[in-house]
Amino acid sequence: MQQPSSKIYLSSFFFLALILASSCGKEKIELSWEKQNSNLNSTLTSVYFTDVNTGHIVGGDTWYKGYSLSTIDGGVNWTVDSLTNKRMNGVNFKPNGQGFAVGIDGYFFKKESPLEDWIFYRLPRWEILLDVCFNETDEVMVVGGAGFQDGVAMRIQGNAVTQIDTFENELSAVCYSNAATVHAVGYGIVLRSENGGAWERQDIEGDFFRAIHFPSPEVGYVVGSGGTIMKTTNGGFKWNKIRDGSKTRVSNKPFRDVFFVDDDYGYIVGENGLFWITENGGDDWKVVKNFSGDDLVSIHVVDGHGYVVSEQGGIFHFQE
Repeated sequence: MQQPSSKIYLSSFFFLALILASSCGKEKIELSWEKQNSNLNSTLTSVYFTDVNTGHIVGGDTWYKGYSLSTIDGGVNWTVDSLTNKRMNGVNFKPNGQGFAVGIDGYFFKKESPLEDWIFYRLPRWEILLDVCFNETDEVMVVGGAGFQDGVAMRIQGNAVTQIDTFENELSAVCYSNAATVHAVGYGIVLRSENGGAWERQDIEGDFFRAIHFPSPEVGYVVGSGGTIMKTTNGGFKWNKIRDGSKTRVSNKPFRDVFFVDDDYGYIVGENGLFWITENGGDDWKVVKNFSGDDLVSIHVVDGHGYVVSEQGGIFHFQE
């Protein structure tokens, strides 16, 4: 009988060693955090704080209720408002306090300051909108899609939609890197547009890219639900994969959101309590081992205070 080759055993050994090294090589740390009471059991989808005291969260039940939560005391108390009959998916605020929120069926909300009421607008396309951002010239961009397809991006000036672009792939997140340049990501797609012009698709695939954040005009980060982390240092002209979630030797990490305080110090959160921290621009990551096991979907940090929300309705506060 022919004996198995020792080369096969050696190959299997080294393959297993690579897997173990990739899963065990990150430093594990503990983080001091507290859970705040949302008074809801619904999914919370997006969080944004304009300062350490004033914060906003949106969420809800997909086809039944859309909620807005607000606090003026750093989350000690949250006020819950029922905005719509469908879930809200994204919230964002300008430095001047003007806020925007988006949801299902083209729902678009705006408020002129953090303490004012939301004003409802219906956008011309009844799409599932997932994210919203803005630039310094009062242009607002919203993106969305459903079922990994039917992507849409809409530019808004004032209360008027000035441009609508559609894509085969769902778009899940959008971010300006400067006043003229906007970036969007989604299901196997990374886009860039300058000066309100046509979208340029980057030669990047291999993951469902869920979130994007630019801490500065040149440096930006993207994460995917398959475990990919990408970084640009030239304003999105070129992206480098600093973690390729499609590689066999890399364990799957269901990332959902990314936030960087500056070019080097940042956070990633994801499903099953995934919480990573880097202090050197993604070269190394520390794994928070004592966080909640909720599916974490959104993170925002302001003046050393961080807030994370989850699909299970959790609100979590931590300090850097």
